[in-house]
Amino acid sequence: MILACPSCHTRYVVPDTAIGPTGRTVRCANCRHSWFQEPAAPAAAAPPTPPTPPPVAEPAAAGPAPVVREPDPSPAAPPPEAVPERPVFVEEPVAAAPPPPPEAFAAPETPVIQPPAEDAPLPFRRPRRNPARRWTLIAASAALLMLAATGALYWFGLPGWAQGLGIPGMTDEPDLVIELPPNQDHRELADGTIYFAASGVIINPTDREQRVPPILAELRDAQGTIVYSWTIKPPVRMLPPNEKVNFSEAKLDIPRRATQLTVSWALPKS
Repeated sequence: MILACPSCHTRYVVPDTAIGPTGRTVRCANCRHSWFQEPAAPAAAAPPTPPTPPPVAEPAAAGPAPVVREPDPSPAAPPPEAVPERPVFVEEPVAAAPPPPPEAFAAPETPVIQPPAEDAPLPFRRPRRNPARRWTLIAASAALLMLAATGALYWFGLPGWAQGLGIPGMTDEPDLVIELPPNQDHRELADGTIYFAASGVIINPTDREQRVPPILAELRDAQGTIVYSWTIKPPVRMLPPNEKVNFSEAKLDIPRRATQLTVSWALPKS
């Protein structure tokens, strides 16, 4: 491939591989001029040469022999032009990277956010408060407590401390009858302990259900003075109409002079 300097027209013979398939920048060794040399165009393929037909032999004719002429001396070929030295290939300068900015003006690094792992625990989030729901739960809890208290009072009755408060409806004497047998189990045991068992029957003579309050048992001496007393827990809280129920409770270490048993309802004082 022949290169010609566009400035001083000096020509150079270089191989095609020195320019490359995309071209490159070269510099003239004579005038120091630089230019971009395009790659050499690929040579067009020459058309195929048609085959030469074989010579046809002609019959020799009688006649004079051919005259052979000496070839004219051809002019001498001009001496080849001197080819100067090869051009200098200039590498294109690569733009240097700008220096990093000072730390005071450097942009802050963007933090890299890693996606959470599948098995990583979720961050704690405080649930949003709902006042309406909270008050609804409080009201429902209060209603359940009231129903439970009402059912307990209906089934077990008022405790002793509550009966002393004088709640209306709880101090009225029920329409019940207590019957005592003529002889109570009153004896002295082998160890000298006095044993007394209070027993009887509670009767509901009415046609409605009655609440059975606790029973107050009192032991008196021969003069009628109370020497010992206790409260007997009712066997049932409610007694159906025209029904009866037995009760019995024993005590030990009672006074020896106690001889008579009297019972009544243990109602709070009004």
